[in-house]
Amino acid sequence: MLKVLVALRLKRTGGEYVIYDVYRVGHAISGINDSDIDPLLMPETPKNITNVIWLEFTQEGDEVSYTGVEVRDYIVKDAQKYLLRKASANGANFGPSAQLTETEKTLLKKIAAWFKDASTEVGDKSDHNLFSKIHDLISKNKDDFISEINEKAPKGKNIQNMIAVGLNGQYPLEVEPFFQYYSKKVMKKIVGEDNHTGTCCLCGRNNVELLPKVDVFKFYTVDKPGFVSGGFSEQDIWRNCPVCISCEPILREGKKYMMEHLRFRFFGFVYYLIPSSTCNEDTQELLVDRLEAISYKSFSFKESSESEFSSLSGDMFEDLLESGDSNSYRILFFKKDNAAERIILDMKDIFPSRFAALYSAKHHIEQTYKELTKENFSFKYYRQFLSKTEPASKTYDLDGSFLTLTHAIFTEEKVLLNTLLPHFMRDIRRAFLNGDYLYHTTLRAWIGLIYLHEIGCVDYRRENTGMDEKLEKVLFIYDAGLDTKLKKGLVLTGAFAQKVMNIQAHELNGSTPFFTRLKGLKLRQPDVEGMVTEAVTKMQEYDKYSKGSKLIMETITDLIFSSPAQWNLSTDEINFYIAGGMALSKKIYDELKEE
Repeated sequence: MLKVLVALRLKRTGGEYVIYDVYRVGHAISGINDSDIDPLLMPETPKNITNVIWLEFTQEGDEVSYTGVEVRDYIVKDAQKYLLRKASANGANFGPSAQLTETEKTLLKKIAAWFKDASTEVGDKSDHNLFSKIHDLISKNKDDFISEINEKAPKGKNIQNMIAVGLNGQYPLEVEPFFQYYSKKVMKKIVGEDNHTGTCCLCGRNNVELLPKVDVFKFYTVDKPGFVSGGFSEQDIWRNCPVCISCEPILREGKKYMMEHLRFRFFGFVYYLIPSSTCNEDTQELLVDRLEAISYKSFSFKESSESEFSSLSGDMFEDLLESGDSNSYRILFFKKDNAAERIILDMKDIFPSRFAALYSAKHHIEQTYKELTKENFSFKYYRQFLSKTEPASKTYDLDGSFLTLTHAIFTEEKVLLNTLLPHFMRDIRRAFLNGDYLYHTTLRAWIGLIYLHEIGCVDYRRENTGMDEKLEKVLFIYDAGLDTKLKKGLVLTGAFAQKVMNIQAHELNGSTPFFTRLKGLKLRQPDVEGMVTEAVTKMQEYDKYSKGSKLIMETITDLIFSSPAQWNLSTDEINFYIAGGMALSKKIYDELKEE
């Protein structure tokens, strides 16, 4: 299926699309890896290969003979000499080499097929003779080849072999007929047979030779109406994103560097941190330095040790801050679906000051709440709720919601509470009914909301309720979102209800009949009003209606029953605040000097 680049309307000056950012990366590192090979013809240099299964042939005049199999160590600096460059999955590669999967399949479909194709396509009689005889030797003696390869090929968990063909002790790159046919195949694939000239969308030069197809990225398919401004015919694709012959290898190197060095993991996703083309025009040396810094660091809040986090915040992003906000970054979440490549989230123009704000808020959250949580803050506070609707499901159906929230966090967009509460309450209710991790589940939701307030994604005002100083003090650090008397009253109601159940558990050998009054945390306004009255009655029955409980109940009465007759809160909102109070019950009673 035909693919075209995502940058269909690329604007060099605006840096709006991914392709130019990747091109800048390629341009910056283009002088790092010197090579005598034309960049357009550059072979692949995989790093996961461990051994080379070397098939040695000898040519003397018109005679070609097979010498044998030799196992060599794979050395990355020599990788280009093997001319390894993948083509179609079921056909020959561009060169006489291939990663070894199934021996027979690799030998016949990748190696023998390459020499067969070459023998039919080359015009030189001597070259035809060479290619034809190597093909015949392999195909007519395939069983012997397969047996010898299987016998000598290293095996093991971390072993990855490659097959390559040599002639007279020379690498494929050094055998002139091999390299000439390799070059012909690559150029035919990239340049095609039709010549087009125009303005390159990357370097901006006019009247240059353009490539008819650029398959460095495969973000868009031409079978989706409206995706391609220049139409859907293959011969016109070069118009949509015109890239010249000189820029294609730079773009390819940029993508390769991005995939190998700017790639990081983030809660089941892969993202790339790329200097944005909205940056000022750095010198090449400065951009390379920044790329190398990114290669060793990443923004994560990941499941890492505190020392790793300190390294991140204290090294890379403090260095970035020295340049101020004159430079920005693109965070690209990228997914491969078979042969296609899909951008699932593209965050442009993320400035160092935003990174600093996110880290600063993280530290503040940890300093304030670590006594309660006993853990560092991370994006798992959100991923817990935004991964799967059903824990047993194999489908991560909430990935889109998690990425939407991630985008809002980095770009300081406003987040509506009602978009998160259904997810918070789904897991909180599940934990409540299963008696499993209710405390931590509720606190993570609550503190996650407070973090959003700290970084400017949620707006709340603080309302002076005039309640008892001790209660005001204990609620103050948790009151992001408690912007009305009613909400604070609901938190205290949750704390009071939890106290009743604690008393029952003590008095009734672990039984908590009051649990049913919470209705699985699906309480409505009349339910809450009735539960408050019953909770007081239960405490009095157990003779446990202490001074602290009386103070809390008096405050609840003042806050709730002085609120509007109709609360105008959703069921999720009502129960979120009650669950928060249940999680904070011990903290509140401890502040009142009660256990």
